[in-house]
Amino acid sequence: MRPLFLAASALIFAWPGAAAADWSDWSISPASFALDDWTASVGGSLSGAAYLADEPGRSARPGLTGSTLLTPRLVDDLDNGWEIAAHAALLAYRDELSGDIYGNRLFEKAYMSLQTQYGRLEVGQQDGAAYALSVVGPKVDDAVSLDAAGVTFFRNPVTGEPLIDGFRLKTGEFATENFAKISYYTPRLYGIELGGSFTPYEARDVLPFAGRGMIVPDRQTNLLEAAANYDGDLGPVSTDVYAAAVIGHDAARTEGHNDLLDWGIGAALGYELGEVGLTIGGGFRHANAYAFDSDAAFRQGATRSYRLSITATSGAWIPGFEFIDGTADREAKLPGLTERGYEPSLGYVVNSNLQLTLGWQHLLLRRDPPASDAGNSALDAAFVHARLHV
Repeated sequence: MRPLFLAASALIFAWPGAAAADWSDWSISPASFALDDWTASVGGSLSGAAYLADEPGRSARPGLTGSTLLTPRLVDDLDNGWEIAAHAALLAYRDELSGDIYGNRLFEKAYMSLQTQYGRLEVGQQDGAAYALSVVGPKVDDAVSLDAAGVTFFRNPVTGEPLIDGFRLKTGEFATENFAKISYYTPRLYGIELGGSFTPYEARDVLPFAGRGMIVPDRQTNLLEAAANYDGDLGPVSTDVYAAAVIGHDAARTEGHNDLLDWGIGAALGYELGEVGLTIGGGFRHANAYAFDSDAAFRQGATRSYRLSITATSGAWIPGFEFIDGTADREAKLPGLTERGYEPSLGYVVNSNLQLTLGWQHLLLRRDPPASDAGNSALDAAFVHARLHV
């Protein structure tokens, strides 16, 4: 994968930008070219972090982690004002601690979209409507947030894999992941946008019905999701709220299991205080799926996650703080899980392409009953993260 990483990095960095008058006076646009009536472009992002992690039983260890994502796009603007496009997202390079929320697959997304004055239709391997419209409070830096973390700093000492993989918190409604689906979004009217998705199988075969995915017990099929989002102003307060739910059918039910029910709510409220923009918010998610694993939906017990956060934006600076808490109830053969943490961080937006973030994470992981393999851990890490995107 390293040759692909180097090629992707060269493509992103080498594309010509404006001549720099100072270190922030430059910009990079996606590489683009015409193909008859179509316009092709290739964007992407580079993510890299240096960190110092402190884990029980091990001396504090420094490390580096990074990933490269390519986002090609092909679009045609039709004479009637409609837009048809093909999209993809390829994880060209990653190490064990960096990547994405989709399981670190090479092909994250591959889908077609049709944008009209009557709404937007998407078909293919893509986020569901519930996640696309979700709101869980402000974030200084998506990648290093404790919620839906794309970058983590703690390894399982036995396997070398990320320690949070057993219960990676995603407070936004994420039940259908990037499975192949059909989605529709209404135009936003009076601040309200509605969305819905149908996912026939838990399969990543680009097109719905092209494959049935893994044939495993308690696999969910015919997943339906609906979401509503309001984005507007209530007096001097900017308001972004959402609610969403996903249901599924257990197509290979075993004892004690059930159809999926997964729902979430969230909000973010913004207020201008002089030259400082304050945003506060949070989100909550509840599912009968153990550790938010859709193939482990039980009749009893539940998994919950909630998040609270605040950011203050002043010029290029974004200080912020987030708190997250998640619990998975103990099942007959599965331990109870708790993941709780907080993160103060400070972001600096160099320009529209580059952001630097300095922060500190504290995480507490617990198992019930306890395990002897680092299942119970108090973790701390200081980090500097850089993300370049075009």
